[in-house]
Amino acid sequence: MITNASATLYSRQYDNEKRMDVWKKTFIDKVWWHESEASVITTEGLKSADVFVIRIPDTSIVIKKDDYLVKGECGIDVTSVKDLKGMKYCKVTSANYNIFGSNQHIKVGGV
Repeated sequence: MITNASATLYSRQYDNEKRMDVWKKTFIDKVWWHESEASVITTEGLKSADVFVIRIPDTSIVIKKDDYLVKGECGIDVTSVKDLKGMKYCKVTSANYNIFGSNQHIKVGGV
């Protein structure tokens, strides 16, 4: 699989000892990062958003809906999504594990 970037995955997990959510950070050295813009006309006017498709050749990584992916290596210790302001990132809306054939990968959709 062709790759064009690296990424940092942030997964929110509940810590029973702290009795609060904590963020686990995982660096992914090879991904295919693609970003496009989608638009729709509504009664309120034109609405547009960035849409992300990220393919990860390492299928051992656990990624789920509502995780966050940051483009590149990110050294920020996140306590809130607001900490990612100014970074190129997306919220994971889907994660499909394509573990068949010769081109196995995780296809991540995000906004």
